[in-house]
Amino acid sequence: MRIVQVSDLHLSPRHAFFLKNWRRAAAHVAALKPDLVVVSGDLAINGPDDTEDLRFARSELDRLPMPWRALPGNHDTGDEPPGQDPDQIIDDARVAAWRASFGPDWWREQGPGSWRILGLNSQLFGSGLAAEAEQWAFLEAELAAATGPVGVFMHKPLLVEDPTEPASPRCIVPGPRERLTQTFAEGAVRFLATGHLHCFRHVEAPDFDRVWAPATSFIFDTTGAQSETARLSGVKVAPGCVVHDLTEDGWTARFEPVPTLESLTLEDIKQGRYAFLRDMPAFFPEDVEV
Repeated sequence: MRIVQVSDLHLSPRHAFFLKNWRRAAAHVAALKPDLVVVSGDLAINGPDDTEDLRFARSELDRLPMPWRALPGNHDTGDEPPGQDPDQIIDDARVAAWRASFGPDWWREQGPGSWRILGLNSQLFGSGLAAEAEQWAFLEAELAAATGPVGVFMHKPLLVEDPTEPASPRCIVPGPRERLTQTFAEGAVRFLATGHLHCFRHVEAPDFDRVWAPATSFIFDTTGAQSETARLSGVKVAPGCVVHDLTEDGWTARFEPVPTLESLTLEDIKQGRYAFLRDMPAFFPEDVEV
């Protein structure tokens, strides 16, 4: 089974800064002929407050000629508290809007042999919503029933580098982080694949591997606030996707470059004038079909 993971598309009909990159990435993904595409969050720019962004992202995924599954990110349903943006904290209405466009925000797919592929809504962990407890019950039941290896996809990584690092917008908050780490380690999880950090990294570990997927939209400025992440061992700062190849008893993951993608940065787009992309004037490229 081949799964191609794409992440952090950041699509919007009003702020279509990254639409060209997505269309080019989608064509490249189609040429890889995967059995499944997993989109690991941040499909939209302003999904928490603009359902048109979510509907537009859904219409773009429907261009893919193979089955796909999507998971929400902070730009889709908002963050768990305290959050990167206090005006966009996840709530029931925002989760419902996601589900109306993309279906379930956690799910299971059957892999080759006895593989189970699970998708989780990372924004729920630490949210205190009733859906958080429901997702925990789903995860624990799936791991208890598994008779072979398990692969997990979600938006946010468990951590950046240190398991004891404090709460940060870049990763799962402490508390849920420790519980997830223990649950995965005890539940035959072979790998955890995430997005959110806009770079690629594959960390092999005794309990389970961690894979970060790059974005199709933009890369972070390696001279800015995230330069510390760029210096971590094995980090690749480039747009692209990840190819996961599964056999009945094995798994490999590799960075897949998409040569046609522009290596845009937020600094390129915002030019120091706007706090958020959603605050910018409307933009849609003239040479792209609606």
